[in-house]
Amino acid sequence: MNKTVMILGLGDDGGWALEYLARSDGVSTIITADIREDWGAMKTDSVAVGTGQQGYSKTLKFYKCDVNDIDATADLIRTVSPDVIFSAVSKFGCTAGMSVFPPDIAKKNQVLASIMGGLQLGLAAKVMKAVKKSGISAHVVNTCYPDLLNAVLWRNGLGPLVGAGNTDSLMGQIRRKISVAENVPIRDVTVYMIAEHIVLLRGSRTGIPYFFKVMIGDRDMTSKFDVDSLISDSPWAGLKGHPEWVYPIIPSRAAAGAVKNIMAIINDTNLFTHAPGPNGLIGGYPIRLRAKGVEVVLPEGVTMEQAIKINTDGIKYEGIEELKDDGTVIFTEEARKLAKEIYGLDYGELRLEDADDRAEETLAAFRKLPGWKGG
Repeated sequence: MNKTVMILGLGDDGGWALEYLARSDGVSTIITADIREDWGAMKTDSVAVGTGQQGYSKTLKFYKCDVNDIDATADLIRTVSPDVIFSAVSKFGCTAGMSVFPPDIAKKNQVLASIMGGLQLGLAAKVMKAVKKSGISAHVVNTCYPDLLNAVLWRNGLGPLVGAGNTDSLMGQIRRKISVAENVPIRDVTVYMIAEHIVLLRGSRTGIPYFFKVMIGDRDMTSKFDVDSLISDSPWAGLKGHPEWVYPIIPSRAAAGAVKNIMAIINDTNLFTHAPGPNGLIGGYPIRLRAKGVEVVLPEGVTMEQAIKINTDGIKYEGIEELKDDGTVIFTEEARKLAKEIYGLDYGELRLEDADDRAEETLAAFRKLPGWKGG
């Protein structure tokens, strides 16, 4: 199949996605793009060499691209005409980036995850504006805080098809745990989970709402497992794992989920899986994914209204009170107090048109922190 995938952003998620895509069947050409020309060219060449050593013969090409220049980005997208675009652009990596905070602040930032994610909004919007301006019909998979940002972008007519990472990374770990415990292949384990991203960080013993059901073959096996342990006993929940090894692992799992979604679209497999932000919904859902698009697939007894409520209630635990119809994010009182206490920032709301300015204000506040180890 002569299919082309474009990766915008070759940081942690984009770099890992490139490694996986270059070793996936169904893709013949991979176009990479990043603002950092030396790094992007070197990374792309390195993957081309590595996959060539393994017998793959895909076409890999790198282009320098600054997504802040929407017209130039649109021209590039139109020129390469990808079938799927993977957006992984970021001002501040929410995984590796979190490791640069002092430990006490890192803990408090769990309630401020929405503010961290908001740092990605401006760039994500520019990617989607460029895609729209290019006139092509490629689906976009977004890995930057898709639980919220996909919904904000959809409400502004700029929505990606689906997200990647977050609860899907947790889902992969849960399916592996069950397959090992029951001595069955991972492919035989089907998990229905409805939950917002914050359950990944704080676990399910905190009152965060979720729905969970596990099937092995055609058997409902949910009652056999301690579901809270499956969800909460991960290195991410409560930051139990050491940052020096937890944070580097997270992007590889998010990228694996992104490539899973990309390949379901490319190969039109109608894959049953889990993903955040499908069709602009807040939070994570069980879905089916194919070339024509994405469909939320709910288990028997759960309505769409109930599923949406689980996620809109869940997002309050990471600092979001409400998402308005125009995409304006309203933060909770707790998040506002913490943002003022830690960073000296007044976070009442976030509008798409203010995203770039708010991101710069937030990054400037980060750099003033005692013990800050970032750039």
